[in-house]
Amino acid sequence: MKQAITNFIRLVYDRFILIGIGLGLVFWIIESIMHVYVFHRLDFLHSVFSPGLHEAWMRMIIGGMFVSFGAYAQWLMNARRRAEAAVRLAHAELTQIFETSADAMRVVDRDYTILRANKTFCDLAGTTKGEAVGKKCYDVFRGPLCHTDGCTLTRILNGEERVECDVEKIRHEGPKTPCIVTATPFRAPTGELIGIVEDFKDISERTRREEELRQSRRRMRELASHLETAREEERTQVAREIHDELGQALTALKMELHWCIQRLPENDKLLVEKANALSGLIDTNVQLVQRISSELRPGLLDNLGLSAAIEWEAGQFQERTGIECDIVCSPDDIVLDQSRSTAIFRIFQEALTNIARHANAGEVEVMLKQTPAEVELEVSDDGVGITDGQISDAKSFGLMGIRERAQSLGGEVRISGIRNRGTTVSVHIPTGEREAPC
Repeated sequence: MKQAITNFIRLVYDRFILIGIGLGLVFWIIESIMHVYVFHRLDFLHSVFSPGLHEAWMRMIIGGMFVSFGAYAQWLMNARRRAEAAVRLAHAELTQIFETSADAMRVVDRDYTILRANKTFCDLAGTTKGEAVGKKCYDVFRGPLCHTDGCTLTRILNGEERVECDVEKIRHEGPKTPCIVTATPFRAPTGELIGIVEDFKDISERTRREEELRQSRRRMRELASHLETAREEERTQVAREIHDELGQALTALKMELHWCIQRLPENDKLLVEKANALSGLIDTNVQLVQRISSELRPGLLDNLGLSAAIEWEAGQFQERTGIECDIVCSPDDIVLDQSRSTAIFRIFQEALTNIARHANAGEVEVMLKQTPAEVELEVSDDGVGITDGQISDAKSFGLMGIRERAQSLGGEVRISGIRNRGTTVSVHIPTGEREAPC
């Protein structure tokens, strides 16, 4: 019976114009019957087919009104059908988008009740739609922000238009899942706030890869630090052997040559000149041994501390290049542990090397400062100025080495340059033990 009524309604909806025409004809016949049996003016057939002009005009007006009403009603019904079809299509599109979204999504009302959830959310939360819909959001997929002012729904209710945060959510009878949560207001057509739409992006894989990358960087930094320590130890050993063994051998050779020179015949000038030339050559080699030994591992760094080593290196640089160096140390004597002293000294050497190669500078200012928390080294020149492209260039191995040395000790490096006004390298290394950032 219900289906028959529905079919009849549909039939009526499709034939409003015909119904209007039919009602007009029925009115015409009823009016004819009224004229025959009530007013006794004409017979029935004459009243139907040949009414008076006034009577026919009146009937046509009434019939036209029925037909017009039917046409207007049909137009309204067609417009309604088109609107309903558009609504169904939009609803189907939104439903498909919601249900097939790669992100987990749910709709929560003002009372924290889940109104809707897609399959991705149910899989992420470890539940089903039947179990999720109708329950409180904090009972299905909870996190540390639930029941706090940081809750996404609470923040939306307090007037925020969009909330995004990284949190760890706890699955139903499962482990914690790191997610990026994005919440936006869910409003009625009138603008009234109904609740929120929450979007969850599972970043477990990204978090795992980031952790692997951090571990890999940490291992690489530890390896680089180990290799640098081994390299310094080898330099120290080679410098000591060169200074002690080769230096002693050259000294002994000079003493023996001096003994021979004293016993040469005075009238053999050519032999005396050759002997003196050999003595001068030995002196040159002694100086060369001392310079190589100092470059491998400055004895001042181990014996007198960082300040003395920096001043000595600056003096050597000034003699080689002619670039004036102005050094300020605060305090005057800075003595650090071997690893920090070596790192800062090598950073300083690399900074001076870059200045000599690329800066075209005439003056260098060096500031070495120690506080209870950190040691700061700042090297500034008045050269051409380093560019941003050179700072970020992957082939700038010198700058890369400076950064790695500082970061291995938990420090940081800032490099900046101004065109034709020079470059500044600023290094900050903590004096206490601190884990290097990854």
